[in-house]
Amino acid sequence: MTSTRPPEGMPVLDAGAHRDAEAGSCLMEYVSVLAGERFTDRPRCTHPALAAVAWQVNDAVSSDARQQLATRAVTLIGLGRDSGVEVRPIVLATIARAGLAIDPANRFFPRLQRRLERRAAAGPGRPGRGESGHGGRLATLLHVGPVNHACAHLLVAARVADLDAAARDRLLVALLDDTIAAVAQAERSAVPGGAPEKVAAG
Repeated sequence: MTSTRPPEGMPVLDAGAHRDAEAGSCLMEYVSVLAGERFTDRPRCTHPALAAVAWQVNDAVSSDARQQLATRAVTLIGLGRDSGVEVRPIVLATIARAGLAIDPANRFFPRLQRRLERRAAAGPGRPGRGESGHGGRLATLLHVGPVNHACAHLLVAARVADLDAAARDRLLVALLDDTIAAVAQAERSAVPGGAPEKVAAG
């Protein structure tokens, strides 16, 4: 039987955003606490595209699965920041692969992959304001919106695939883990001072 208790020493995570730590905490709010930032679900230490995936997973999984997410918090601190890696395409490509794995007939994910492939083929351009994930509202529009949209399609695909609650939990937790791993790998592979690594969409 799966325990609903969080790992020892970890907080109890809840869905949604919270006023303060006494009112509860989602995964990214816990990250903000660990990073020594003000209490927020949008800590500066994590790229907004990654934070968006974490929000979506945190809110969509069951309470049981949510408690295991706290073990990912430390890894999210600093991830995707100041490494020369284009994070948003990596995040979107990971979501697209997850969607096609459960709903191969889905039309959204191949279109997303083609857009990412065209962007990668064009090569890195001059970064616009907000592209690095900094820049407040503009960064939110550039990074959070597309990731939230892709995750919404993934949740629809999970319904089309008739996944039960346990299978959907596994899908979403794996999505977060795969996204973290893909960004971390890109950061390790990035050449300091060189061009950002191109990311294959498929």
